[in-house]
Amino acid sequence: MSLSVSQALARFLINESATDLPHDVRHEAKRLILNQLKASVGARDHPAISILHDWATEGSSGNASVHWFGTPASPQAAAMVNGALYEVLDFHDTYIPCFMHAVSAVLPAVLALAEARDLSGARLVTALALGVEAELAVATILMPTGYYRGGVPAGLTGGVGAAAACSVLVGLDEERTTHALGIAMCTAFGLYASVGSMTLSYITGATARSGLSAFELAERGLTAPTTAFEGDRGMFQAQCDEDRAKIAPTLATLGKSWRLFGQTYKVVPTETITHGPVECALAILPSAAGREVERMVFHVNPLVQSIADERRDRFGVPKSESEATFDLRHCAAAAWLAGRFTTAQTAPACYTNAAVLALRDRIDLIADQGRATFEGCALEIRFTDGSIESHAIDNFLGTPGNRVPDDTLAALFRQYAHGVLSPERANAVVEAVWALDTKPVRALTDLLRTDA
Repeated sequence: MSLSVSQALARFLINESATDLPHDVRHEAKRLILNQLKASVGARDHPAISILHDWATEGSSGNASVHWFGTPASPQAAAMVNGALYEVLDFHDTYIPCFMHAVSAVLPAVLALAEARDLSGARLVTALALGVEAELAVATILMPTGYYRGGVPAGLTGGVGAAAACSVLVGLDEERTTHALGIAMCTAFGLYASVGSMTLSYITGATARSGLSAFELAERGLTAPTTAFEGDRGMFQAQCDEDRAKIAPTLATLGKSWRLFGQTYKVVPTETITHGPVECALAILPSAAGREVERMVFHVNPLVQSIADERRDRFGVPKSESEATFDLRHCAAAAWLAGRFTTAQTAPACYTNAAVLALRDRIDLIADQGRATFEGCALEIRFTDGSIESHAIDNFLGTPGNRVPDDTLAALFRQYAHGVLSPERANAVVEAVWALDTKPVRALTDLLRTDA
């Protein structure tokens, strides 16, 4: 009798956790941890985080903690707020083939559990790598139609990854791991309508918490249907319109072809589809020599045009940091006029700026059928004097085809930690991430607080 999807995933997790993961897989997992810390360190004062932190930690105590606040919390509360912290600036990872942020719901759950149970950094690294692999396998089966139906991809699959990672972390047996995955599959959630609002960061945090709950309940003996994924009215039928023929070959690649290396790392704090346009704009800017822009014309993947136009119609002009982050035209205009793109370019002073708004209205997007993904685009700028400049990229910095080096990733963390952490503490965080294979998890989490 063949294994169900949850059983096959559990078997993969058990077998791989009993071996030494390849060094490059372990290193990539540590890079993903540092990337999430980079994504969150500048988000402590975001209004959504203030609300979620106060709500989730009210009356809470425990032996886990909330990043950058240092608030003692239960693992559930810590996973909730840390997941939101990773999401809120949209400065985290992206797995472009599935339109998702795979690490942002997995890491908060497994890190809070590892901290609470005082486990080793080596176990955390193993658990994160395997949890993300399980999640990405499920996402590969469900996407793209799970996304087209209106689901947040990481909301649908993040709980599965979190449950998988937590099960590996504590060494659940195969039966209980299968149940943890099944519970997570039965409780997947998240609507894409949340994009541009505070609710998206809540969904990520709640997904992390849900995956942790699935593990905790399975550990206590709660059961789930073995066919929670592929069974009648299971996750597959409920969440996508894909061909069931995808299931077996996708599962067959587990442990052989690591999707972990397909992650994109963001070098500017904005949504993935804006990175190519921002990079193109900043590449042309030095040669503009003060010329006034008549029009910017971006040639982009057709889905990028569709998404950007839908958001322009839905949002109008940006009215919040979140709407500005998800507005491609705003991001390109703001980067051009500022000569850079940081969190300042999604702040109120920028998204209400008359010059930014005026340039935003002079940006056109043209669907380029030859561009299969979000990873590249082309820009042509027509200036008022009749001159033209152009630039094209196939892989923006941070994509698998144009990887961010370790030292650049560390420098980005230090950049966004400036004013939040002392230089000494920021350096200590970076060193603690690279040293996780030889240190307890608390050697890292004890550093994830401000110096005040």
